[in-house]
Amino acid sequence: MLRRSAALLPLALAAVLAAGCAPVERAAETPSPASPSSDASSPTPTPTPNLEPVRAFDGDCDQMLTIEQRDELLGAGSITVAEQMALWEPERPVPVGADPVGTAGGLACTWYAAEGSEPAAGVRNLTTMVLPAAAVTNEIAAAYSVAFCEPNYDASACRLGVRVGDDWVSATVGSEVYEAPEELLSAAVEAVSRNLASATKPRPADRTDQTWSIPDCVELGEAIGLEDIVGPYRHGYWEGSEQPEDVLFASAGIARTCPMFSDSERLDYNTHDFRILSPLVAPGLGWQWNQLRTGAAETAVAVEVAGAADSFGVDPGYGSVRVFATDGTNIASMWSQDAEVAAEVLSRMLTALSR
Repeated sequence: MLRRSAALLPLALAAVLAAGCAPVERAAETPSPASPSSDASSPTPTPTPNLEPVRAFDGDCDQMLTIEQRDELLGAGSITVAEQMALWEPERPVPVGADPVGTAGGLACTWYAAEGSEPAAGVRNLTTMVLPAAAVTNEIAAAYSVAFCEPNYDASACRLGVRVGDDWVSATVGSEVYEAPEELLSAAVEAVSRNLASATKPRPADRTDQTWSIPDCVELGEAIGLEDIVGPYRHGYWEGSEQPEDVLFASAGIARTCPMFSDSERLDYNTHDFRILSPLVAPGLGWQWNQLRTGAAETAVAVEVAGAADSFGVDPGYGSVRVFATDGTNIASMWSQDAEVAAEVLSRMLTALSR
């Protein structure tokens, strides 16, 4: 129910030979040894799947937009996400996050304007993204072909997306932007598009029999018996709402977040704590496992997830742990104040999604 086969069925060609010649008298000949029939030739081997995607711009944000282009868009002194996080919390290592965009061969990069710089009203950051156009539904492409803004918790972001050949290029600005800066968004898309013309083109990782399908969150919660672990719960966001990127990634088959939270009206606080959960399902993200492992080395903690090929936790010191688990092809992860609860939820997810 929660798994879709991606195997390709081989095609067989059959040839029928017919002869219609009149009989002719001829001298007896010694028969020649029979040669193998072409119909008995060995079958064509199944191509080895490409489990590693080929990423736009080779996965390099500096190729997507040069420093000069970023400064032209955001103002002099623009900085990367890692540089911004280091300014906010210089004592903490910069974490490596799950990157489902890469599974589709795409690349998403974010930069921040320098302190005191505001290229347009309310704009503090810029994200540009490239995906194969085939990964973007017609509805999403049409919706963001014109720049407009949408709320995100207590902030707002504005987006624009344009098809460029076989690819789709988008730009997003935040954090308190309530009127779309069309000139800035268009300039960002145009700059990325110019660079893309001579860059590595994206190629998704191949799907296999082991690649999960995107689950229905309600069905997934029931399949794993989530209420047995956390008590009564409700689906949806405790605060905020689903963002366009969430819809895009789910429709592309590369990621789905299933937000859930305890149902306070039915919860027995003597037996269960109030929890806010957002487990991530990332089909085909196994290609990033080593990067996640290496990037989390400074804050990694041992967490065993039953049934996983490998698992670990990341403890950044906020009082909660993010647990990652993989079956070798796919990745699931979840934040929780209780690593054991996260491990149990993820273990059941791996079983349910692999059926």
